[in-house]
Formats: sequence, structure tokens, C-alpha cells
Amino acid sequence: MDSVKIRNYRDDDEEQVIKVWNQCLTKDPVSSNIFHKKILLDPNFDPELCLVAENENGSVIGYCLGMVRKYPYEDRGMEPERAWIPVMFVHPDYQRKKIGSKLVKIIEEKFENLGKTNITLGAYSPNYFFPGPDKDAYSGSIPFFESFGYETLGEAVGMDMVLYNFTIPEEIKEIRDGLKKEHDIQVIPFSKKYTLSLIEFLKENFSGGWVRNVRETLEKFKGEERILLAIDHHSNIVGYCQRAIDDLEGHFGPFGVSEKMRGKKIGSVLFYEMLWDMYSRGIYHVWLAWTNGGAQRFYDRAGMKVMKRHAIIKKIK
Repeated sequence: MDSVKIRNYRDDDEEQVIKVWNQCLTKDPVSSNIFHKKILLDPNFDPELCLVAENENGSVIGYCLGMVRKYPYEDRGMEPERAWIPVMFVHPDYQRKKIGSKLVKIIEEKFENLGKTNITLGAYSPNYFFPGPDKDAYSGSIPFFESFGYETLGEAVGMDMVLYNFTIPEEIKEIRDGLKKEHDIQVIPFSKKYTLSLIEFLKENFSGGWVRNVRETLEKFKGEERILLAIDHHSNIVGYCQRAIDDLEGHFGPFGVSEKMRGKKIGSVLFYEMLWDMYSRGIYHVWLAWTNGGAQRFYDRAGMKVMKRHAIIKKIK
């Protein structure tokens, strides 16, 4: 449509962008607070990479957010070849009119001018909205991006479970008691004396995003109520579990165990102890946004159900 104008985001676009967002992405609505927190206040946000489509009346009918790193992200650094399209949509009344194509071509040209050769849909850290296009809610977006040379590389799922009448299975209690008796390993709530050792544990065993999750939680003085630790008889941390990384109380994860201690079911104990802690606090719904493979099978066995299926999509030039 020749009457459609593509331009950079302006301050006075917020209300219209959010309105159209919630009309289009009905399974992933946002509020003004989330829009500010995850987009406008992100240190990497650049209005030059935030595109708005408007019609002849000046109304917002489309949106495309691009992200590249201006600042290093923990141990991942600048990731100089990478770019992300965390979110994109076109108003239902204006779809199939080449507006989405225009948005993609313009954002890709901007990425190319910045030397970016690896573009990911969704999955932007730290402030992602989803791992990739929802395969059920927005299935048409997948062939659309594939027509531009993007490839579907896999699937990630979101899962959830209701915690009413939750109990820790007897099998897990036996494993927990055996860990204490045979290895002197126990699960405890976080306390401030573990601050530095927890950060070092995560740096040694997991990616930078996990360190950031813990750091932000501890800055809010929420560690004692949101983090559980597995420690050995020397008070060394061998496992960790967290929830509410984005202040959503039922959001579970991440959690993990040091490589040398895997296979002892420490992770299983951490998981169920966290669910019990959540239930005892009056949190009756647990969910996670992104998992796959062996981790998904673990959650399946625990009774969690798939609530969303996302395509993992990239374009590498």
C-alpha cells in the first residue's frame, strides 16, 4: 500500500502501539508498564530500530522492534554478529497488503548496515517476550518469515500446572532423605552469606543470563523468598533454583545442578521443594516460558502440561 508510511517510533506512539499489539498478539498482551520495562528502558533500545507503520490518517497499523547490543551481556559480550526481532505485528485489517514485508525489508537493511549476519525471531535476552512465533496462535507468521529466508531450527514450549492440593511425592522425599544421609546434601533457602558463592557457582556452571537473574533478584532483596540452594557438608553450592525472575510470582526457573553432581536427582529435589515453597506461600499456579528436549520430558513427568508451542527461527547470512 503506497499510502502506508514506515517511520521510527516516537513517544506519542505508545498508546496506539499497545492497542494494536493487543489486537494482534492476543496470546501475549502487554501493558504500558511492561512496554516501558522490556522495550523503552532496555539499555539496547534504539528508536532507529523500532519501526511503526501508519496509514494515511496517521493511525498506527504495524510495528517491528529490532534489537542489537550496545552493551555487553554478561559473559556473552557484545555478540557483534547478532540481531533480534523480538516482536512484530500488523493490524488484522491491514494484513496481506505487503506492510509486514516492508517492515521486514527495512529492519533487515538496518541490520545489514550495522554488519549483522545472524537474525533471531524472539528469544532476545534479557527482555524477551517469547522464544519465537507461537505455532498455534500465529501460525501464519512462520511461512511468512520463511519466505524471507528464515529457517525453523526447532521448537520450544511453555508449560504450566495448577498447584491446588500439591504434595511432594514420596519418591522425592526418599531421594531427599537419601541425599542428606549418604552425601550430606540438603536444600535450604538462600541467605545473604551465599551471595558471592552463588554468583561464582552460576558463572562456573551456567550462562550469563542466569547471573543477571540472580543479581536483579538480590538487588530487590527477594533472594530469601525466591531462591533455593542445594549445598554439601562444606556449605558449597551444588544446585540452585529460582522463581519470579520477572516479578511474576508463579514463573518458575531457572534451575540447575553443577555438572559433577548431576545424576543424583538433586535437581528433582530442588524442583519439588520449590513447588512446595510456592504452594505454602499461596501461589497456586506454576509456569515456565521456555523449555525443550530432556528438560521438557522432566516437566512432563512432574505433571506439567504444554500450554504454548514456539518455533525457533533464525536467518544466518
